[in-house]
Amino acid sequence: MTYDEFREKLEAWWLATDAREVARKNSQGALLALMDFYEALEPDERALADQVFAEWIGSGNDRKRFDALAMVDRFRILAASAQLRIAEAEIATRQDHEAPYELAKVRRVLDRLTNG
Repeated sequence: MTYDEFREKLEAWWLATDAREVARKNSQGALLALMDFYEALEPDERALADQVFAEWIGSGNDRKRFDALAMVDRFRILAASAQLRIAEAEIATRQDHEAPYELAKVRRVLDRLTNG
């Protein structure tokens, strides 16, 4: 399976799972399902998923971004390091009320990746 095919499959799966869990008013349901999904992947599929999660860090969808950060943190996905640094720089320039909290989260995940 190519990266693009895998990304499309994971995107469709996540969108359906997220919509289902939002309808159930289960805010963490999609993330927990995503963790189970990831743990069941073969190593080559995990490498593809790692790249997708790195992309999701820059997503305009805050739930997708949250899930990606949680996955990177939980599974220590080093492939996301560059995207975390980009996100850190972008968030640092924002003035909205969520920016300080999101910046702290990104820095915390980045620190755990780089310093164990």
